[in-house]
Amino acid sequence: MSWSRRALFGVLMLPLAGCGFHPMYSEEQMAIDEPELAAIAVAPIPNRVGQQLALSLREALNPEGLAVDPRYRLTVALTMNRVDLGIQINATSTSGRIDAYATLALVQIDTSKTIYTSRTQSTAYFNILTDAYAAQVAEDDARTRTVRDLTAEIRTRLALFLREQPRRGRG
Repeated sequence: MSWSRRALFGVLMLPLAGCGFHPMYSEEQMAIDEPELAAIAVAPIPNRVGQQLALSLREALNPEGLAVDPRYRLTVALTMNRVDLGIQINATSTSGRIDAYATLALVQIDTSKTIYTSRTQSTAYFNILTDAYAAQVAEDDARTRTVRDLTAEIRTRLALFLREQPRRGRG
């Protein structure tokens, strides 16, 4: 009886073998994307948070430090907004929100043609404490969280885009 169930399960799963399904976050798939993502040079991004984002993107796109000639250039325009929330009677606020907006463009270096553009955003909340130092640390942490979220989102979008590109010029 269990043999027939296994056979039925195998027959039912057979169509999935040819459907092109690949897990996005598997180690094997991330390794396949790495050489192509490593060929992306990240242009400098102004301001302190922009520098953090650029460094984080460089590390996320080429975590192994592969020596690859850049084929693409990624430019990111970053906008950060801080909003005070929880306004009290005395006009002080008890919490805040950081909104980060990133507009990205991927340019093919050899043709100078923009091949991909996108816009993404991240939001992080923080508490505004009575101690000024603690409040600043909380706000800085919120900015760091937005950088982490933007990095993950941009890496995923670029990996999906490059995966769909024709395989010309790739080993």
